Amino acid sequence: MTEQAQNLGPFRCPKCGTVTSGDLKFCSECGEALDIECPECGVTWRYMYSYIFCPSCGAKVKKKG
Repeated sequence: MTEQAQNLGPFRCPKCGTVTSGDLKFCSECGEALDIECPECGVTWRYMYSYIFCPSCGAKVKKKG
């Protein structure tokens, strides 16, 4: 996957708003997870994609926040 597809650039934490690096799994300020995991197949993606359905298996996913 390319860096753009993985969105490894900087973005804001969904909980505290701290600008964080895209290669981190958790916010360094508040500890919030920066990925969402599908409850059915386990695929993960960054919270900012706001998928309603898993892009891998189509299962409905719970939104963060």
